[in-house]
Amino acid sequence: MNSASVFRFPHFLLVIFLSLSATNALADTYVCAGDSIGVFADDAGLGSSPIRTITGPTAGVAECYAIALDNLHGELWVTTQSTVRVFPARANGDVAPLRTITAPGLFATSIAVDVEADEVYVGTPGGGGIFVFARTGNGSPAPLRTIQGDQTTLGNVVGLFVDRVNNELYAVNYGGSVVVFDRMANGDAAPSRLFTNSTNPFGLVVDARANEVFLATGTGYVRAFDRSGAALRTIDGTTSGLTQTAGLALRRDGILLVGNQYRSSSIPDAVFGFPRTQNGNASPVIDINFAAPLQRVSWGVATSQAYACGEGQTTSYCLFRTGFE
Repeated sequence: MNSASVFRFPHFLLVIFLSLSATNALADTYVCAGDSIGVFADDAGLGSSPIRTITGPTAGVAECYAIALDNLHGELWVTTQSTVRVFPARANGDVAPLRTITAPGLFATSIAVDVEADEVYVGTPGGGGIFVFARTGNGSPAPLRTIQGDQTTLGNVVGLFVDRVNNELYAVNYGGSVVVFDRMANGDAAPSRLFTNSTNPFGLVVDARANEVFLATGTGYVRAFDRSGAALRTIDGTTSGLTQTAGLALRRDGILLVGNQYRSSSIPDAVFGFPRTQNGNASPVIDINFAAPLQRVSWGVATSQAYACGEGQTTSYCLFRTGFE
């Protein structure tokens, strides 16, 4: 065996190594909270202070709508009204973004990063559709693809998720429907299926291993479906503390993180955590919020310990690390 062959690793092992290295370097929960991004330790509790905060005029994350974490490249994606901003995942304070994407008429309300295809999906309201950009795009790049038109049934797109295992793109319409496309859909494409269950849903996350979809309904509960749209379980009730559910993320330990908006201005928004198999009324096992000042708009939630394929991980990483062996 020559020296060159000793160091020639299979591609999928290299991908796993890189993913593990990036993931192990991070162990945080990211929360889109008003005019800032709060970063909390995974063991944070009620009234915890963030370990880092991204905020200020240079960062420009006021009116944050959604966030996505790319563990492979160590980057945090943030949408605002008119831009998509990319920061180092370990950023702190009033830092300049690494890259910024703007486009005519772009009003970014949702985002998903496909690290394996090097693409980012941006959802927009008012029938604007879904724009797909190169992950490394900067300035005003032309989209690689645009999903837009009457056949798409897209309206106000407030949630996105890329399921690499099943090669699908999920979009949440604020107005009641979850719309599923082929991942490479382009133009005025008809969805492969859709299902409805809530008046104004927000966040969505797919557990590709269990073939389940979790939907934040915009009301006081979170519902789990199978991939066909059949309802399976509901997390709700007064003990759960849920009042107006928004952003979702699923950790590798099976904890579903739920961004919750309170209707009272005297109570801070929170991130609750429940076992992914939770059904009915139960107290959260995680309760995170800012100690001060009170924060509103807990729309975007991301975790460095993401469980699901497509959420900041490569397919190879998921296939070999989360039960697909």
